[in-house]
Amino acid sequence: MAVGQVSFHDPKKTTRILLPTRINATINRLTKTRTEIPPPASSEYLLAERDAHLAELRKVTNAELQKRKKEEARLAKERREEKARKERDWEELYGEDAVNGEGRANNQEGFDEDDFM
Repeated sequence: MAVGQVSFHDPKKTTRILLPTRINATINRLTKTRTEIPPPASSEYLLAERDAHLAELRKVTNAELQKRKKEEARLAKERREEKARKERDWEELYGEDAVNGEGRANNQEGFDEDDFM
């Protein structure tokens, strides 16, 4: 079978019609869509076509990857800023001692509030 030749899996299922005359209009339309590549250059041409196609696919996937990385970096930066903002708000609200865990309730007598007996 020649390269680029079209065939059917089961030739018994094909129907053949015998035409009494040749219909040039149909044949002319078919010949307009026909492309022929000389045999020695065909493999080189197909390899070049494949390489160009793969390069285009790589370019698209790399662009998507770069876009995704930028989006992830932006989200990470927003998360860091949000975390820092929450920590600042906590410090402003309760003071530096409460944030560090060193702050104690105003308990001058030394009694624990839970121990009431």
